[in-house]
Amino acid sequence: MVWTPKPRPQWVEELNAFGRQLGTPAALVALDEASLLETARRQSGLDDFGDDDPESTWRDGLRVFLAALEDEADLNLLGRIMARNDVVRALVNRLEVRATLLQHPEILEQSVDSPVLVVGTGRSGTSLLHELLAQDPRHRVARTWELLHPCPPPERATYRTDRRIAAADQEYRFWHLVAPEYQTMHENGGDVPNEDPLIDMLELASDHLMGSYPVPSYTRWLARNDPAPSFRAHRHFLQLLQWRCPGDRWVLKSPSYLAKLPAFFAEYPDAYVVLTHRDPLVVLPSLVSVMATLQWMHSDRVDVERIVKSAVHGTAIAMDLVMTWRADGTIPDDRIIDVRFADLAADPVATVRTVLERAGGSLDTEAEQHMRGYLDAKPRDRHGRHEYAFSDTGLDPDETRARFAAYQARYDVPSEQ
Repeated sequence: MVWTPKPRPQWVEELNAFGRQLGTPAALVALDEASLLETARRQSGLDDFGDDDPESTWRDGLRVFLAALEDEADLNLLGRIMARNDVVRALVNRLEVRATLLQHPEILEQSVDSPVLVVGTGRSGTSLLHELLAQDPRHRVARTWELLHPCPPPERATYRTDRRIAAADQEYRFWHLVAPEYQTMHENGGDVPNEDPLIDMLELASDHLMGSYPVPSYTRWLARNDPAPSFRAHRHFLQLLQWRCPGDRWVLKSPSYLAKLPAFFAEYPDAYVVLTHRDPLVVLPSLVSVMATLQWMHSDRVDVERIVKSAVHGTAIAMDLVMTWRADGTIPDDRIIDVRFADLAADPVATVRTVLERAGGSLDTEAEQHMRGYLDAKPRDRHGRHEYAFSDTGLDPDETRARFAAYQARYDVPSEQ
């Protein structure tokens, strides 16, 4: 494998070296279940995690993830600090969301009508499309700050000035301090539309954890776990966010839901799914670069070969499944809208117009103006260029092209190299 990590900032190296001097960073940062649960109880002042729900597997997810962190992840000191923060925040949110829903049962009486979900292979334009759709004032999107800190539920009057925006901004700025190259890979910020796996953190069944940490056993558990309870909790979360800050329609994004579309449609049968497509030989090295960088933030041992195999296998299987499901009626083909990256890049606004019309909506003048203003204010590579190449993967290009030939033919996806 050719991919190699960027040099870490000096302060990161010194902090992790301090952890190694103690023999193990675990001496400084505990990641045991009891400690994490007690910290969440103390921070929230609550203690009802919802163990009376027979369908939820959150405790299984927590235990598998924590075991994987200790047995597989080889976390450095900073990695343990960040992992503890991830888990404690998820547990606090679980406690606070449950308490709010019990106190206000009317929240769950709201409807979530005809949401739009943007999915696709990683690095295929999902973020750009999601961010453009978010410019329509009629659309409701989940922004980073309300995903990380959903309680108390957001209010319409303070939605764009809530102090939690700054707190979420600070957390993502910290990520950029740990790995400055990450900001070239993904738009980050407290007020930026973000992905649904942050919702799934409440069930401790999230692709956010799988992608950020080298935890193969948790990845296997997640692949086997029934996603239905997570999508039920997902609906409850959207109802909570829209309670005092509604929109006409939710626009969601999660590339990792690609392999979970039957469960998603079971929960949201009136949804539309926008499926983006791009040359796999461009997608794969970019995806590998992002995943490897995220894991390098937390661990001194990044198994690039495993990441490459996972990216190729996961992408290929997901695309094969979607083609099969659409053909046999497992998922409703008439509610899936295909978008080629080439078309999105050539004319983003026209592409959005087509998507909205296919989804039973429209693009009005105000929304179009917002979208064009957003594109003008967001030049490409404004944080630097995300550098990657197919050769970084160590894969044979002809073999990889052959593996995805049926996919490219089915969706008329042009080769870019």
